[in-house]
Amino acid sequence: MALPVTLLAATTTAVGAVTATSTPVSIPGQPRAMAFVLDVTAAATDAGDTLDVKVQCRLDGTNYVDVCSFTQVLGNGGALKHVGKINADIAQAMFADAALAAGSVRNLQGEVYRVSYTQADADNDASFTFSVTACPM
Repeated sequence: MALPVTLLAATTTAVGAVTATSTPVSIPGQPRAMAFVLDVTAAATDAGDTLDVKVQCRLDGTNYVDVCSFTQVLGNGGALKHVGKINADIAQAMFADAALAAGSVRNLQGEVYRVSYTQADADNDASFTFSVTACPM
């Protein structure tokens, strides 16, 4: 069994609207499935503050595709964990290159993975602390 791989170490977002992408990480071996864990250890205080986190993989050496879009985190939601699982053995329907809806996965696996996140800040005081781990299976 492969060990978990950190895709995004514990990160605290800056105040205000934030959009960022982590450094790409290779997953060793050829796992058939992967569980991604979003671990929010601190959330901002306003319900209007939101955090959207996605895991993306690179399929063709250049372009990234969303494979796991976690349920949106609300600023008043407190600490929580979300888990999404992809499985290379499950068929994936054809899709246009578009954003993946929150709470969804695409059963695709690529050469490297990264985390993309967007924070919306209702009144310029938002802050979330979170990490994302990949668990190869």
